[in-house]
Amino acid sequence: MHTIQVLAAATIITSVGAVAVPRNVHVADMRLYGEQGCSQKNEGVWTVIDDDFRANECKSLNGLPARSIRNIDTNKGCTLSLYTDSACAASTRRVCRAGQCCSSAGGWQAWSMACQ
Repeated sequence: MHTIQVLAAATIITSVGAVAVPRNVHVADMRLYGEQGCSQKNEGVWTVIDDDFRANECKSLNGLPARSIRNIDTNKGCTLSLYTDSACAASTRRVCRAGQCCSSAGGWQAWSMACQ
């Protein structure tokens, strides 16, 4: 009888602890394409979570051949910027709004995100 009570208490404590685990917050999804126009050479979806970036931090696309990117969704108050160079130079920046297809003949090399 005592063993059952101990096991029941341990189960409750374990369950309560599992509920309290913080989860990452989804910020955006973007789909990368190997050709312009967001319709050919689908390279897959890139999901951005809150731990992936700091505000305006330059993030590489890791050499993926992205000639177009569709901003599938972005949290309200967040802005996705795409860059044609790996250093995120302001002169190569393009804001890509939610639902928009953003193409680049030379390809996108990096991205940044800022949320208010």
